[in-house]
Amino acid sequence: MQRILLPLLAALVLPNAVNAESIQASVAREQWPRMEKLMDNATGFFAMGDIDGMSMKVKEYDLLLKMHLEGLQEVYPDGDFFALMKKVNVLLTYC
Repeated sequence: MQRILLPLLAALVLPNAVNAESIQASVAREQWPRMEKLMDNATGFFAMGDIDGMSMKVKEYDLLLKMHLEGLQEVYPDGDFFALMKKVNVLLTYC
């Protein structure tokens, strides 16, 4: 009985290995494809001449970019998200 109980207690008491990725990073990883789709849709609206539709998609993209900035930087450390924000802000001035 003691041979079974000791390993069981050790397994329960000792910490398990955890994922090093933060919750912000995992949410950002899920949101990034949606953000790419928003920018594709904004481009499509612009090509059709629908500035209001483009504006709506770019504003949503901008909001998601600001909300998930830290997570995106963790997931994609080589990405220059401040340069991306600057480009989005230029687009927003025309909306």
